[in-house]
Amino acid sequence: MKIPRRFLKDADKMPPPLRSLLEAELAAGNQVVEVGHSFPAPPAGAYFKLARPIATRTRESGDDLHFYDHDTPYYSGEFTDSKRFFFILEPPHPPPPEPDMDAIRAAHEPAPSAPGVRPTPMRANDSALERFESSMVIDYEKWHDGIGYDLEALGQATPVEREIVERILINRSPRDWRDIEALAELDTPRARKALKAAMSDSNPEVRMAVIGYAPGLVPAAQRNAALVQSLHEAELFGGLSQALDLVEEFHPPEVITELFRGVLERKGEVAVHFAAMLLFVHNKTSEPFDMKLRPFFLRFNTDDANERQEAFRELCRMIGVKAEDHLHPSARRRPSGGNLKME
Repeated sequence: MKIPRRFLKDADKMPPPLRSLLEAELAAGNQVVEVGHSFPAPPAGAYFKLARPIATRTRESGDDLHFYDHDTPYYSGEFTDSKRFFFILEPPHPPPPEPDMDAIRAAHEPAPSAPGVRPTPMRANDSALERFESSMVIDYEKWHDGIGYDLEALGQATPVEREIVERILINRSPRDWRDIEALAELDTPRARKALKAAMSDSNPEVRMAVIGYAPGLVPAAQRNAALVQSLHEAELFGGLSQALDLVEEFHPPEVITELFRGVLERKGEVAVHFAAMLLFVHNKTSEPFDMKLRPFFLRFNTDDANERQEAFRELCRMIGVKAEDHLHPSARRRPSGGNLKME
């Protein structure tokens, strides 16, 4: 079976390894049941949901593809590439079997103790530690809605429980922003040491989380360099959104210069957000993405250099700076002028 004609437009944009996997599955008898442009794909990408699990390769990462196994009501496994714009999704896992009530009752019976050995007491189900540990299990809704760990439970934990949580968080790998938020909430010497070390994490989202949740631990020069690096290379769903959130408050000259460079040189969907942020930090809009100007911002979502430069010149006129100061390659690293909302 070939890719249905109505899906070809999206399939033609897929990275070659994903396209090859999709074609192999269809040739093996699998079917596409849904194509969409919403979560987990960004609007600029697409997902292809299959009728059956992948059978033409092992369900693991490799060959320029990344595999993740989820347990959600909507899909289970996902194959994607490093850019995470296009996805092949497997159907949800089958529901678990009906519970065996006899087995459940037996499990709640106290286990016999060996002679002379006292049974280990169970922790109360409503202990602060157990509530916090339970919150660390990230399901689809928590991940999709950006829900962090239970910091209220952490605040109610005993000193011994906080030490246990501290060990768990420090040893977590890989980390995400939730671990950083919880470490900042602990604010112990070892937690602060771990936060400082996290500024070297390979994940831009983690570095941006440290700046956001523990700004006092990051020297200004390191913070600014990390922001510039994320603006230069991070993707919208891989740390760039967090960086833009920080830029609303922290935007020294080198960060502004990187925004101007990115408007001209980064992908169209990124340039759209950079243009909106430049107007905001120059006090030309009251919010980071003014929806009234959305048609103008979308002009930057083009690969045509002339169209991009024409929109850029208009952007500079709106801000009140000279476009030529940024269009010349040798000038793109100089701080920009303008009446900025400085920190």
